[in-house]
Amino acid sequence: MAILGIGTEIVECVRIAKMIETHGEQFLERAYTPNEIEYCVKTADTTQHFATRWAAKEATMKALRCRHQGVRWTDIEINVSAAEGPSISLSGAASLWAEHRGIEKIHISLGACRTHATAYVIASDEMD
Repeated sequence: MAILGIGTEIVECVRIAKMIETHGEQFLERAYTPNEIEYCVKTADTTQHFATRWAAKEATMKALRCRHQGVRWTDIEINVSAAEGPSISLSGAASLWAEHRGIEKIHISLGACRTHATAYVIASDEMD
């Protein structure tokens, strides 16, 4: 396995809360997929879940090194399964860019508390 990229991000939950308050649906639809929005609004700590996904998307952008490659926030979807933990699904330009770079697997770790959310992402050429 070769590591092809690493990304990390920490974000203040209040920053994301202010973005949602200021820009509402426009911000949510630009930054999150419908599945992510549906998941987050059903949770008790909605802001914390949105902040965690924001951190994960930022960390993924860094790991993929795709900042100026036409990748949209909604091309990166963060999923969390009780059985398997967090995972990342790529679509659109993000998927094409990852394929171009030889990235076959994205490893992710998420963390959050009341005030901050963090994510750590490793992109590798390893298949499951």
